[in-house]
Amino acid sequence: MPVRPNKARQILQSGGTIYSSSVRLPEPGMCELLGYAGFDFVLIDGEHGATDAVAIDRLVQGCFAGDTVPVVRVLRNDEPEAVMKALDLGAQGVLIPHCRTAADARRLQDAAYYPPRGKRGFGPGRGSKWGLVPTPEYFQTIDDTILLLALIEDVEGVENIDEIVTVGLDVLWVGTGDLAADLGVPGQTDHPQVLDAAARVLAACQRQGVACGFPVRDLETSRWAREQGYRAIGYGCAEQYVMQTARKFLEVAKG
Repeated sequence: MPVRPNKARQILQSGGTIYSSSVRLPEPGMCELLGYAGFDFVLIDGEHGATDAVAIDRLVQGCFAGDTVPVVRVLRNDEPEAVMKALDLGAQGVLIPHCRTAADARRLQDAAYYPPRGKRGFGPGRGSKWGLVPTPEYFQTIDDTILLLALIEDVEGVENIDEIVTVGLDVLWVGTGDLAADLGVPGQTDHPQVLDAAARVLAACQRQGVACGFPVRDLETSRWAREQGYRAIGYGCAEQYVMQTARKFLEVAKG
């Protein structure tokens, strides 16, 4: 009995582009819906969302119901226990915030991979289908199904990008919101300084064959990002675009 494959990682390895959306509220049906919509993975936001361990457990199941890959965004980049917990609950990927150095990236690898590749403690749970996957087979295959992502959202991270990219994470994601703030232009995610920094991250990733991610809020920006060479594209927060669609309808309906 094999471990669950990671379709998003397989797409990246074949040279394709992956698409995601994020959720902040602990509603598994939203994850299921996004999977049915066709997103390659759903980002369960444990940094800004209402997601304790119980919520992550339920949201992972929602992702599996919709046949999409659950990825957990942890609160901090220096908590290996949070990475282990997310993976033990069945997440197939982890995103760390504020990756500023190569050491931050390596810490993620150590927390996510079992020895000798990393330092993850043994307690697989859902990842081994609750023991259905034989332990030797689990150890031989599970590390290769984990998607590791890091947010480059600080000036320091951009400055260190040539070192960070050599660590070998799957995706380095440009966090335009915090990056804009750190550059002194808060809220201006399309400011030339932000886009220049993003282009620097993208170029470093392309030199090393690492996928680079970019957040988008509309179809036009999504097309632009793909044309630029970004291979991981995140379409906003599901709760926010539900609100936007609802408001647009009511504005017209109510006159």
